[in-house]
Amino acid sequence: MAKGNVLRFGAIGALAILVMLGAGCAAERAPFSDESAALVAYYEPRRAADQAHVDALHAARAGDTAALTAWREAVAGPQGDATAFNAAHKGKVTLREEGPWAVYAPAGKPKATLVYLHGGGWAVGGPRTNEAFCAALAEKAAVEVWSLDYPLAPENAFPVAPRVVSDHVKALRARFADRPLFISGDSAGGNLAIVAALVAPGVADGLILYYPVLALYPDGTPEYRAYQDVILLTASLTEAFARVYVDAATARSNPIASPLLAGDASLRTLPPILTVAAECDLLAGQSRLLHERLATLGRAEDARFLVTGALHGFLSFPQLPASQRVALDVSVRWLRARLAHANIR
Repeated sequence: MAKGNVLRFGAIGALAILVMLGAGCAAERAPFSDESAALVAYYEPRRAADQAHVDALHAARAGDTAALTAWREAVAGPQGDATAFNAAHKGKVTLREEGPWAVYAPAGKPKATLVYLHGGGWAVGGPRTNEAFCAALAEKAAVEVWSLDYPLAPENAFPVAPRVVSDHVKALRARFADRPLFISGDSAGGNLAIVAALVAPGVADGLILYYPVLALYPDGTPEYRAYQDVILLTASLTEAFARVYVDAATARSNPIASPLLAGDASLRTLPPILTVAAECDLLAGQSRLLHERLATLGRAEDARFLVTGALHGFLSFPQLPASQRVALDVSVRWLRARLAHANIR
């Protein structure tokens, strides 16, 4: 069984998900997992790099987008064609590039289409940033993963990315109308995933959100207070990412920027949601608040899973394989349960 809060797949109709709420509410820090502690210990003496990233985002917002070039190149993921990947994954997963997409196809016939939207604060990252995880999802869940190269900020500030993502998702929905479609993403990509479903109700059969950004302003939760200085995603870096994407007034008023602001009527239009949160993350309270609201609406098929001791961004760090394995296991089990649902197209 995966470590962390347990999702139970049982019998309330064809699919039952026990929503896990209230975890991580204490203001005190939970202990890091061993691998998280090791990564924090490595980066702690290098806090100057965190400030350099904040400075680069401020410079980009002021018009110097070249300040982001080296950072973007470092986190974009593998470069070049798919030859090396396909040789290494022969008989399991095949990678092809199709327009703005990196497509990871399972060996057999796909049971569903899964759109993946990378993290990176809307400003860095690319469709192959989390390649290992996308490939594992494709193989283990037998889904075809379409990872999108969406436009980055500040060159393409809000609301460009939501519009582009929504258009591409709707195009895939029409192209593969004979099989289910899921939208997934991590961090800023998780934000864009739920926003795509808000913008186009009915386009998706489910959402998987990995430590999503749901409010582009300090949320005031106990989790935010407890983890705001944890290296890898500090409060200052979170704020810099948010402001390079959208202005503060819009962030506090527009649910297409900050989905926690969505009204109950909009939330009711969303498909079933699985959120995989990182316990030691200043943003963990945002997904907790979302699922508390969803529960009050009587949505029995939503679920939130807390990966114990995990850091924000764990899908992007090869030094955090245990957290990644937990997220993969939970995601695959949830996808299989959704695909078994009698009412899914």
